[in-house]
Amino acid sequence: MPYQPYYYITDWQNWPSQKTAVNRTHLLKIENGIKEADNRIVQIDANKADQSIINTMVKDVTLDTNTGILTVTLLNGSVKSYDLDIEKVVTNFDITDDDKLVLTLADETKKVIDLTRFVYSVESTATISMTITDRVMRAVIVDGSVTMDKLDVAIQTEFRQYMLDAQSARDAALQYQKNAKRYTEGDEDFPESETDNAKYYYEQVKLNAATSGQNAQAAANSEQIATEQANIAKQKAANASASETSAAGSAQIATQKATAAATSEQSAKDKADLAEAAAATATQKASEASTSEANAKTYMQGAGNKASQAQTEANRAKKRS
Repeated sequence: MPYQPYYYITDWQNWPSQKTAVNRTHLLKIENGIKEADNRIVQIDANKADQSIINTMVKDVTLDTNTGILTVTLLNGSVKSYDLDIEKVVTNFDITDDDKLVLTLADETKKVIDLTRFVYSVESTATISMTITDRVMRAVIVDGSVTMDKLDVAIQTEFRQYMLDAQSARDAALQYQKNAKRYTEGDEDFPESETDNAKYYYEQVKLNAATSGQNAQAAANSEQIATEQANIAKQKAANASASETSAAGSAQIATQKATAAATSEQSAKDKADLAEAAAATATQKASEASTSEANAKTYMQGAGNKASQAQTEANRAKKRS
């Protein structure tokens, strides 16, 4: 970028003024200004163009419009000329009835060009059909002519995968066909399949069907017997129903008796409780009576002793009288 001003002059004043004394501050300012100027001179010298390069630069350019010659003068004084051939420049053109292109140049000369040189013949192939109509060239792909090699690599890969998938499906279909034959009528490639297939089982079913017809007749006879036994069972069921009604009445009576028995049981329980209480009272009184009896015996024995003493005293008194 361009340099900006760096150094500003000092307004020096004469003695005896002390405002601009020659001191370290003012001298360093001068030194710094000189150093910055030195740095800038060094940079300008380093960035300046070499004289040999400058001498190759253009000093002047002139063009003769009549001849089309361009004259270039360099700084070292050398001159170079370039013919631009402006006389060869096309200033006008026209097309004749026989398809000729006529070019008029700047020097008034004319150049005739056969337009058929710009038209190329076309040739069809087994894949591409070429046509030209009203100067318009068209190319059409022939139906069914594109081979695998002409397709894009990605499309070729996808088609080949489809082919592989189709082959896998074909192999699976053949295997399914073989399995279908094995399960339908048997196949020699499958051991024991001659007795393990639909046809074999069908023949067995036909045989079993004939046997089943005979069994069905026997079953019809058995059905008649079963019907007769069912009628007998029905009669027994009616008898059982009547017995059930009678049993229901008996059950009701039994329920009433059970209720009465429960009432009697509660009454007996109450009387048992009273009897138990009376027994406890009797036991208590018996204990008390036993005690009274013992006391009575003691008193009686004492009274006997006293009566004996009184008799003895009476006998003694009688003897003394």
